[in-house]
Amino acid sequence: MFKEYRTSVMEGVDPDTLLEWLQTGVGDERDIQLMALEQLCMLLLMSDNIDQCFESCPPRTFLPALCKIFLDETATENVLEVTARAITYYLDVSNECTRRITQVDGAVKAICNRLAVAEMSDRTSKDLAEQCVKLLEHVCQKETSAVYDAGGLQCMLTLVHQHGQYVHKDTIHSAMSVITKLCSKMEPSDSTMPECSASLGALLEHDDPKVSECALRCFAALTDRFIRKFMDPVEMVQHGNLVEHLLNSLVPAHLTSVACTASLSHMRNTNSVGSSDSVASFGLNRPASFISVVISLLSNLCRGSSIVTEQVVSSPVLLCALKTVLMGKDERCIMDALRFCDLLMILLCEGRSALPKSMGSTIANRAETGSNSFDRSHRHLIDAIRQRDT
Repeated sequence: MFKEYRTSVMEGVDPDTLLEWLQTGVGDERDIQLMALEQLCMLLLMSDNIDQCFESCPPRTFLPALCKIFLDETATENVLEVTARAITYYLDVSNECTRRITQVDGAVKAICNRLAVAEMSDRTSKDLAEQCVKLLEHVCQKETSAVYDAGGLQCMLTLVHQHGQYVHKDTIHSAMSVITKLCSKMEPSDSTMPECSASLGALLEHDDPKVSECALRCFAALTDRFIRKFMDPVEMVQHGNLVEHLLNSLVPAHLTSVACTASLSHMRNTNSVGSSDSVASFGLNRPASFISVVISLLSNLCRGSSIVTEQVVSSPVLLCALKTVLMGKDERCIMDALRFCDLLMILLCEGRSALPKSMGSTIANRAETGSNSFDRSHRHLIDAIRQRDT
């Protein structure tokens, strides 16, 4: 009865009074604040004329008030969840509202902190965490640096890696979208690089293909940062156990390194690529785009680090992985694998000094400038592999 009375009162509240009630929150006033937040959400969500709604509840005054609720350490999680929802509704209408949020000192950091301490076993806390992810995803579209500086990468990785089973799949995908953007801001010298690499390495084997592919693209972005700064990416590789993860992703899941080693021993004894079908007869349950990115990433890592190159060529899974790709049906993946083999031969036979001077985006440049001649010279290899004549 009391709630119905409060709701009927709220329906006739003018925007100035609504704003005033949003700025309360001490003692019994917290209930009024919560009702004002719910009313604001209804106005934003159900309005037929959003321009008129923005005139009556302008972002320039309402968003700072909403952000300050996140800065209030005494605010309860149910109040914060509705607050995050209201901010998200503003951003759903216009991402230009993002700067209103970042202009409130400490607001983005407070949102990240609330996400970091959320207790997934509690329904209200979990709802708050999921709403914070949606909110930060919006903010990231315009102000990626603000989210990165606020520690958004670490709390998003923790959510996906440690609590992914407790939240909705859409939330996980949103979190991975944020992680992908934030990784483009990370510097090789960042103190959180080891922890980030370890978390991303684990996500490469995630059951959800969207998560594993996002993690892969994060590593590609991080590797590019290392190479452009002429820094060895070996530390990132070791903490993320990256070489093993990448090569294993090119091998059918049922095959272990022991099985690969046995297969390769058989290949050496028979001296024929086509005579051993134990690996090639099973296709990879991966899209061609994923395989292509894996091979490109391996190539860039080998270009950037002699230690990584040694890890790759000494892996018992390498030849097994290459054979699986080369015996596949996707011509683009086959060409990528041949280029990778070409790179390894240069590194092993001619040395690192034989590589092009420019380290940045070498794979892409080479693909653009020399792809025609390379494709022509290796097309007979593709045909031979398919016909098993080698």
